[in-house]
Amino acid sequence: MGIVQRDSFRITLISYAGAGLGYLNKIFLFTNFLDTEQVGLANLLVTISLIYAQFAALGNRNIITRFFPFFHNKDNHHNGFLFGIIALSLAGFVIATLLFVALQKPFALLYADSSPLLVDYAWYILPMAMATVFYNMFESYLRTLLSNVLPTLTHEIILRLFVTLSISLFAFGLISFPLFVILYVIAYCLPAIILVFYTASKGWLLVKPMWSPMLRRLSKIMIVYGIYSLFNNLSSFLLVSIDSLMVAGMVDLGAAGIYTTMVFMTSVILIPYRSMVKVAAPLVAGYWKSRSMDQLQAICRKASAGNLVVGASLFMLIWVNLDNIFYFMAPEYEVGRYVFLLLGIGKLLDMSAGLNAAILNNSKKYRYELIFTALMLVSAILLNLLLIPPYGINGAAIASMLSLILFNVLRLVFVYRHFRLKSFKARDALVPLILAGIMLTSTYVVTGLHPLADAPLRSAVAALLFLVPVMMLKVSPEINRWIKEFSGMG
Repeated sequence: MGIVQRDSFRITLISYAGAGLGYLNKIFLFTNFLDTEQVGLANLLVTISLIYAQFAALGNRNIITRFFPFFHNKDNHHNGFLFGIIALSLAGFVIATLLFVALQKPFALLYADSSPLLVDYAWYILPMAMATVFYNMFESYLRTLLSNVLPTLTHEIILRLFVTLSISLFAFGLISFPLFVILYVIAYCLPAIILVFYTASKGWLLVKPMWSPMLRRLSKIMIVYGIYSLFNNLSSFLLVSIDSLMVAGMVDLGAAGIYTTMVFMTSVILIPYRSMVKVAAPLVAGYWKSRSMDQLQAICRKASAGNLVVGASLFMLIWVNLDNIFYFMAPEYEVGRYVFLLLGIGKLLDMSAGLNAAILNNSKKYRYELIFTALMLVSAILLNLLLIPPYGINGAAIASMLSLILFNVLRLVFVYRHFRLKSFKARDALVPLILAGIMLTSTYVVTGLHPLADAPLRSAVAALLFLVPVMMLKVSPEINRWIKEFSGMG
């Protein structure tokens, strides 16, 4: 667990710095210098390019994580593994692009009335999707080589600094909105370019064309696994983004701008989970290979406990300061209050479920992950169709929350039944009760101070009220130890 803790800590620090930049960009700059329709466009370009990239990648990230340990041999160019993965991804991108072109008319018909700006800028999705495919590919490849920090640095810091520059130029009237969009797209291409050059500089860009015996023996298994991963990843991305797309189609792009901004506000809750998974997923693959079930149980429990405590803390701190945050945003975004609450509940459970996705995807029962995801995607679509017309963006948030809860409960039960791996202990149930009590109480506390003075006071009191009982419960011994060391009590 040493490498997991060390790199997870570094990645988490970078991710929080990136989250700070992200909040500056999307919560303050975007909401004050772009109208809600333009915000919706910027956010949905990213969302759609991510879905596009998942289809184009043909499951390459999962293939790399699971199968690279079998090919790892630098002297033999990793038995042609990287060349094969790049060729597979390029083929997938060509297929995805042909499908994208074929769907342009239906896309235009779907969004022409509610979100015409999205139709006008649809072609910008292509370069963003291509860059996303290569970023994800090289991020996974570098992670298998235990080079975890740079991929996070490029995506969380460099990308967002470039976005800060772009929106600042627009805010000062130095560039037009169309030019801002071009710079915005370039920003999302930079991480992929940097990772390719970094990989080459380290001598790891081993792309010699070869059809090694290892590749011949495992290619069929890898392709089948990749196809399942493709549909699973695609379904997973649709599961968490279908609500935004349906808001844009069933309401308008302005509503989607508000909704996607609330989605971004909840994304900070997932930072510890994403940092942990980037480091732990290759270890999970190794544990499955060696059938080290005790180590799997240990890493599963520690990940869930840590994510529950840290995620709940972040969720609480944002909620108790929501009025302070809205103070610095355009007034129309205040209607997103309960969108944030509902999405936050769903995402807290999602991250607290720990490594169940990685455990299932690296097991022989990986196909069931696709079944669960597809089932929940259908549920999400039906719930959105049912709830958006009467409740608007709040209805979309309810649909997302219910879908995430059902999805994770199914996966938790399945992993325990088949592998006897448990993510939670009984005392963990007290954490959400403590969280709910503090969040509910905070809504009745008014200090009358300016937000810049109110925020640190409110945050300190809430953190104290939450962390003291959680530490006494010893939900996460690792978190307790870190707090004691940080506070000088250790």
